[in-house]
Amino acid sequence: MRYLIRPKPKSDESLESFMLRVARGNGYSNFSTFVDSLKSDVPESEHERFGSFLPKDITTANLYHAQLSSRRRVEMLRQFADLTGCVFSELIDICLARGAVTFSKKRASLYRQGITIPLSELIPLNEVPVCPLCLKENGYGRQIWHFRSYTACHYHRTSLLSSCHCGATLSMSEQDFSETCHVCGDSLSDQVTKASETEIMVSSWLAGEPSEQLPQVADSHRWGLLHWYKLYVLPDSDKPGTQFLSYFKAWPEVLFEKLKADYAKASELSVITPNEMTFKGVFGELLMLSCRLPGSALADNIVLRDIVRFLSDEVIENGSPIGELAINSIEAAILLNTTTEQIASLYEQGILQTRIRLKNSEITTLTSPIFRLADVLCCWLTSYQSDTSNRRYLVSRW
Repeated sequence: MRYLIRPKPKSDESLESFMLRVARGNGYSNFSTFVDSLKSDVPESEHERFGSFLPKDITTANLYHAQLSSRRRVEMLRQFADLTGCVFSELIDICLARGAVTFSKKRASLYRQGITIPLSELIPLNEVPVCPLCLKENGYGRQIWHFRSYTACHYHRTSLLSSCHCGATLSMSEQDFSETCHVCGDSLSDQVTKASETEIMVSSWLAGEPSEQLPQVADSHRWGLLHWYKLYVLPDSDKPGTQFLSYFKAWPEVLFEKLKADYAKASELSVITPNEMTFKGVFGELLMLSCRLPGSALADNIVLRDIVRFLSDEVIENGSPIGELAINSIEAAILLNTTTEQIASLYEQGILQTRIRLKNSEITTLTSPIFRLADVLCCWLTSYQSDTSNRRYLVSRW
């Protein structure tokens, strides 16, 4: 087969968009038909190498679909590049792969071009909205349209479009990268609406643009802040929008006020003494939700940094009874950015004291609230931690 068009992937293009462009550029409206044509063009001697990997279903072609290993999909993309004249490295560069790290609450991640994004942000391929003006100008679909919290095109300042006024659902795989509806033929560019300033600001920030209203953190941690916000501040919200912007405009005071209110409420309602109250009983899963966004170093994780700042100011500077709260080994490990094994080592070496006398086996119960918050914070301070890093490396006494 002689291919008439061999387009180059765009750096902000999705893999599915590019593969569809290759198929349609060579006269195929259906991707599976294009794959059949590719296979028929392979010499019989190469059937074993090429024939078994190429997918007819483009919705499963991307690397992140692999449950255990991406080897077969990488081989498929190599074959696709060989058969269509694409550069394999450029093809891999626009893929979405499973991330090696997890976000808080063990949420899986995706990785693309150095950026880690929560898997929960990904929209199913047949539901991805579009910017008709981008399609008209560029002829391809952007990867960032595939993420739930990106709701407005920050280039054209318009809301992404999910359906035509005729009722047809818009999908990148059906639009043929034009700005006309694939059902009624009407122009989609005439149907775009101006996005709110909040939508534009949040979407632009998620796309990596600087913002005076939102925290200046690495791109991965922008998605991490959004992930934390949805878990801790506004659960079950796919598109936080206005609330997200106003919350972080008041950061970190808005967090400090909530933590103070949580402690005051817990103290008022408690029927036990302050030194019997637990950190989890007062603040819930605050530390578990804040420990990986996706990193845990205070230099990057501004949520964890300001939690430590609040606790240390309250306990060390102000002598607040918050310091009497009992915390477990997992929470202590998060505050010291270490492992629960190293927490046990700190206890064995006498560096970290427990609030009660323990039997030999009790330290192994990770969820038992056996430490005082004040003692853990003192341990943090005496390890010469700075405001920008909470990395610690413990050396065994043996």
